[in-house]
Amino acid sequence: MPPRTEDTLPTGRADPLAMLFHARSVAVVGASGSEESIGGRPIKYLRRYGFGGRIYPVTPRHDSIGGLRCHASVRDIPGPVDLAILAVSAARAPKILEDCAAKGIPTVIVFSAGFAELGDDGRAAQARFVERAARLGVRVCGPNSMGAINLRSGLTATFSSVLEHAHQAGPLALVSQSGMYGAYILAQATALDLGLGLFATTGNEADIELSEVLDHLVRDPETRAVLAYVEQIRDGDAFVRAAETALKEGRPIVIIKVGRSDVGARAARSHTGAIVGSHDIYEAVFRQYGLVSVDTVDEMLDIARLVGHGIFPAGKRVGIVSLSGGAAIMLADACAASGLEVPELPEDVQARLRRRVPFAGVANPIDATGQLINEPDIYEEFLGALAVREDIDAIVLFFGQMIGYVDGLGSTVVEESVKAVRDSGKPFVMVAMPGDGRAARMLREGGIPHLTDPDRAVRALAALAHHVERRETLLRRWQTAPAADIAPIPETEADTEFAAKRFLAAHGIRTARERLARSPEEAARHAGALGYPVALKVNSPDIAHKTDIGAVRLGLRDAESVESAFDEIARAVEDRAPDAEVRGVLVQEMVPPGVELILGIERDPVFGPMVLCGLGGVHAELLRDFTLRRAPVDRETADEMLRELRGYALLEGVRGGAVADIDAVVDGVVGLSRIAVGARAWIEELDINPLIALPRGGGCVAVDALIRVRDRSTRPRPSPAARRRR
Repeated sequence: MPPRTEDTLPTGRADPLAMLFHARSVAVVGASGSEESIGGRPIKYLRRYGFGGRIYPVTPRHDSIGGLRCHASVRDIPGPVDLAILAVSAARAPKILEDCAAKGIPTVIVFSAGFAELGDDGRAAQARFVERAARLGVRVCGPNSMGAINLRSGLTATFSSVLEHAHQAGPLALVSQSGMYGAYILAQATALDLGLGLFATTGNEADIELSEVLDHLVRDPETRAVLAYVEQIRDGDAFVRAAETALKEGRPIVIIKVGRSDVGARAARSHTGAIVGSHDIYEAVFRQYGLVSVDTVDEMLDIARLVGHGIFPAGKRVGIVSLSGGAAIMLADACAASGLEVPELPEDVQARLRRRVPFAGVANPIDATGQLINEPDIYEEFLGALAVREDIDAIVLFFGQMIGYVDGLGSTVVEESVKAVRDSGKPFVMVAMPGDGRAARMLREGGIPHLTDPDRAVRALAALAHHVERRETLLRRWQTAPAADIAPIPETEADTEFAAKRFLAAHGIRTARERLARSPEEAARHAGALGYPVALKVNSPDIAHKTDIGAVRLGLRDAESVESAFDEIARAVEDRAPDAEVRGVLVQEMVPPGVELILGIERDPVFGPMVLCGLGGVHAELLRDFTLRRAPVDRETADEMLRELRGYALLEGVRGGAVADIDAVVDGVVGLSRIAVGARAWIEELDINPLIALPRGGGCVAVDALIRVRDRSTRPRPSPAARRRR
């Protein structure tokens, strides 16, 4: 059976990623006659789920298994093989890999444990295994993988017992870094009658890693959305490419990232490093590239349920019809909390509805009251009042248990709801217990998902409404943003505040005027040249937070106070940091008052340079009012970052305060992000705190800065697998 065109590479060879889901022939190495063993279950499931391709059991112990001829080695298989499953010990896996390469098998799934999860020896064995695979031209999923599934074709290359219960194929896909928990999510989805068509677990990710699988899944034309259970991302660039593809293809990635707490504190030398945690960076990247990030699997599956019905709201304006006034209030509150709007109906529409039921709530939410039980026909008019309006983007219905408990009412409500969906084209979500009778079947066939909790229903709808809006914003931004062609910035000395600010000034960041003094008298001369008042600060590569040791003096207004301050700083350093190297004392102009911000660069080991913007000053770490983006950013993104700050109103001027030069701050964020990319090879962290945003037209000024350079010994080279992926 020839491969599909979309499953081949330009060279004509089978695409190894595609073979995880679209293989036409499968070799099960280590096949067993016991259907309950790891080597027997893949064969059982391939046959049970109707796999139409060829199955080749490979074992010298049997002549046949279940009527299928066995082969002593994959080399003995008579026809071509797209995918091999290795259900053998870790010790045997390298030899089997050689056989697979000789047979021309492009992809192997390695069930075997006993590699990196065992410690140093296991990691070394895994490295040797994947290096051998790269040399042989074979792609590896695993080791320690639970395999991959395509329920649409019956390709069940797994030993997971989740397939003991029947699963229905559908328009969703799932990739998980945990085999067992991924299978648990699949089981939950099936219990909720969600259709998951494609499923993969990536195991140790010695070669094929989650980002590659994501990229393949979001290109699949039969998939509406991809669910992802993530413990860590290994290749940030590949992950970003997959996220960008998902947005362009219109297939959202709904992602849950576990391991949010940073276990153990690292010694951060800058404010930026102290503020930013790894989870902050993951969430920033998820937002920047339009992923739908969730906190729980329940939330993930709620969203998946709506996506499975094709619900992608065109806006955030919601109409509500309820049989309960209390539920109507609860839904309205949930909409407000989730950033959705509940527009009030015009007075003439309200008056018309009130004539039908004088005691009904008719403003939106519409409370149809219990009168609907007596007069089911009024539902058409009440619902229609919302469905026809152009200022309503989606409709939420609450009928509690009545749909399933009262047959006549349930049928009427569902029939009219399905008709309104068809006529209006708007997405509907119902909060109800429809049971398993006629009403439930009509809901399912009519494209109306139901959930049982009002708050969860609204949060799922809101997540998709926000995603649709975010997608449109990002696609437009990517189309209009100028290309970021950034040349590498050579490494330079920047280990003191004075050197760091000279570096920043050389790359377009305005810094405070300052000079370096080696004696009290020289400090006084510099102060006179700069103009009073001035500030004095120690200049040392060993003292990051100068205020903490009393090595800063502000507002000095004459030569005598400058000379005295110089001596005081020298004594403070001698007393509190006697081992610090001192390279003079900075004499700096006193910058006029403004809004204190912090700008920073943090080089993340996964996603590379990140740029930070937040409220600054001495309380930056305490306030934790900051936003992050992966560098570089354009002006629109930088402006978005500022507007996300809780303290953004300070820049706009509050209580008579001056409006800050926001445009200059935006330029500063953009400029710093370009530095982050240009110097990514050597800058570990960069901290500007504070950056003073002066009144409009005055610009912004970097008053203090610190750069921490990356240790050359920690600048890794990519692994053979990573080099091959790139």
